[in-house]
Amino acid sequence: MSPFPDDLPPLDCHAHIAPDVTPAQIGALQGAVVFAVTRTPAEAHRVGRRRDARLVWGSGVHPGVPEALDAFDRQLFRATLRNSCLIGEVGLDRRGNLERQRTVLAQILHAAQDEAVLLSLHSTGRTGPLLDLLTDQPHPGMILHWFLGNPPERQHAIDLGAYFSVNAAMPDDILTSLPLTRVLPETDFPASRRATGASRPGHVDRLEQRLAQLHGMTPEDVRRRFWQNLRELTTRTHVLDRLPEHVADWALEA
Repeated sequence: MSPFPDDLPPLDCHAHIAPDVTPAQIGALQGAVVFAVTRTPAEAHRVGRRRDARLVWGSGVHPGVPEALDAFDRQLFRATLRNSCLIGEVGLDRRGNLERQRTVLAQILHAAQDEAVLLSLHSTGRTGPLLDLLTDQPHPGMILHWFLGNPPERQHAIDLGAYFSVNAAMPDDILTSLPLTRVLPETDFPASRRATGASRPGHVDRLEQRLAQLHGMTPEDVRRRFWQNLRELTTRTHVLDRLPEHVADWALEA
């Protein structure tokens, strides 16, 4: 019998899964629910018609991938949002031209302005410029992925209403500085597998155990908190009804 309340499955709000993943490979994720971000418009197009019971596919333009930025088309991107409730992975990255990245992200945020979507936002090396842009163009579905901003930047992000997807490679001082009611789990698989200890998307056991120790909770309570946070975020953004049916049910039951 599962030790987790109501048999809530593991939740992973930022991981990379191949667009041609098979049912057998999804089965190997051991029941996890995964928010599967894409890196390029071509990948986003390939997953646009997929309907997987435990995968939430994102429409992404990774800022650190030049060909993704070059292929970005505002109208085509907006069209992908008809079939997706997740934008990701998008953001700013220390590699490449900041102005080019900022221009693309501003157009993405404009496209998302009135859409019922979540946004998984990358900020490696450019946390300040990302927050500046989000201050000008806020969105209720902002999730800052692996955010390593300094204390004033973290507080700024909290004040903006952002949520944070965190992993087991992040320092204790950052994990404890974020409100537990704004935290969601991630693996960022397969990136930094050794650092995060994740052997597959959805493998969040180590993170659940660390947060339990840091907050004086049980791993079961941490998992329930993750699902409650997802329910609160998807309710306020009107995304809940756009999630796969079983995923929405687990969020409501948490």
